[in-house]
Amino acid sequence: MSTEFEEADESPGFLLWQTTSVWQREIRRALEPFGLTHPQFVLLFSCHYLNERDEWAGRLTQVQLAQNVRMDVNVTSQVLRKLEQQGYVRRGPHPTDTRAHAIVPTPEGSELANRAVGAVEAADRAFFSVLGTETRQLLEMLKRLAGERS
Repeated sequence: MSTEFEEADESPGFLLWQTTSVWQREIRRALEPFGLTHPQFVLLFSCHYLNERDEWAGRLTQVQLAQNVRMDVNVTSQVLRKLEQQGYVRRGPHPTDTRAHAIVPTPEGSELANRAVGAVEAADRAFFSVLGTETRQLLEMLKRLAGERS
């Protein structure tokens, strides 16, 4: 045998992959009524959320948005293009950087983001409810894992 594990459920990577697959299926179900994919939701809601903050309002660039959500810049561009075609985001001139475009949600995009976040958060609550009080511990571990690879 060419693995160090006796059983598949001893591999943290394999278990994380399985758990992520199940969770993503639940998120897809939650977003289906809104006509959004998970990447579309993440970018739309993040765009909406960040543009409500004074430091980002009207100045959020595609690169900054991609960095904030830790998504590949090329994938971010493709997803934003689709959201723009759907009328949920708008790209306009950046107030200080002539090479960049400011990414802002349209009123329809903000409204959709606000409705969809409730469904996503409900799906998260249901999915992670089996952990009970251990949810906080999981969050700390996930932050540590993600932070080490920033």
